[in-house]
Amino acid sequence: MKKIKVAIIDDSAFMRKVIRDSLLDRGFEVVAIGRNGKDAISIASKRIADVMTLDVQMPVVNGIEALKEIMKKFPMPVIMVSSLTKKDAQVTLDALGMGAFDFVTKPGGAISLNFNEVADELAEKIILAASSMRISTSLPTKEKTFKEEKPVGSRKNYDMVVIGSSTGGPKALDLVVPNIPSDFPLPILLIQHMPPKFTAALAKRLDDESKLRVVEVTEKMEIKGGTVYVATGDKHMKVFKGASYTVEPVDGPKMNSVRPAIDFTLESAASEGASVLCVILTGMGKDGTEGLKKFDKNKITVIAESERTATVYGMPKSVVNAGLADYVLDVNEIGNKIMELVH
Repeated sequence: MKKIKVAIIDDSAFMRKVIRDSLLDRGFEVVAIGRNGKDAISIASKRIADVMTLDVQMPVVNGIEALKEIMKKFPMPVIMVSSLTKKDAQVTLDALGMGAFDFVTKPGGAISLNFNEVADELAEKIILAASSMRISTSLPTKEKTFKEEKPVGSRKNYDMVVIGSSTGGPKALDLVVPNIPSDFPLPILLIQHMPPKFTAALAKRLDDESKLRVVEVTEKMEIKGGTVYVATGDKHMKVFKGASYTVEPVDGPKMNSVRPAIDFTLESAASEGASVLCVILTGMGKDGTEGLKKFDKNKITVIAESERTATVYGMPKSVVNAGLADYVLDVNEIGNKIMELVH
């Protein structure tokens, strides 16, 4: 099997060595190493690597400036390597919106002595990035949308919308959430696989871009229409029903190797008898599938993102293969379908 060729860009000599050694140990070929964004652009221009890992904070030309130039002139799959800081979280989300494939975080800060904790995650994402052809920031031209050939039944009176996303999610969410008007009558629960500071940055980013109010769920909250509730990183988001529906961040074991998990939120909503419109966007794995199976058929409608626009067609594919998708749509069509089903 042909080895995946990787370029590593980091301003720390120590981190360059750590990342290089971890990739070599996992069977990758490291074809180039750079110390700043200027090096990154030069390496990208030579088109010698299948995937690039790109540090966020660097001298001369930083990661975000380098990414902008790379995606404009020499587009290729790029994985951002970020610290777990509020500033880096915001910058990393900007990078994802500009076309970066995904990101990993240095668990020990800029100079991470325990990078081995995320080495397997980086390797998995490099493999996915190398196999992905969706490195353009543009959407495909609109064609006829495929729909599952199964009856949806009568319009449901939904209690809430649940959106689940993972790899490629921030970019997909930019195309869904801002298209929903401020008078949208239902609360939207959003579960994106991300660390804590990143979910806070995601909520702020979507709040700035959207007509809806977007908040991170850091405490028990009553959910209301016109608001998006983002599950906080490293906590599951649980749905309760009392006088009204509420959500709360809770501890618990990871599900599908992630926390927050889409399955957890869906299972809690199903157990409370909620009627849900669920959207499963891009992401690796199958999070969301088992949770959807907990609903009575008359209590759930499911939209899955199409393979044509999903950065990683894992979670939506699992839902489709399980026969749970009522609609399979390109990401740029999902906002309109949500409005059509609710209004």
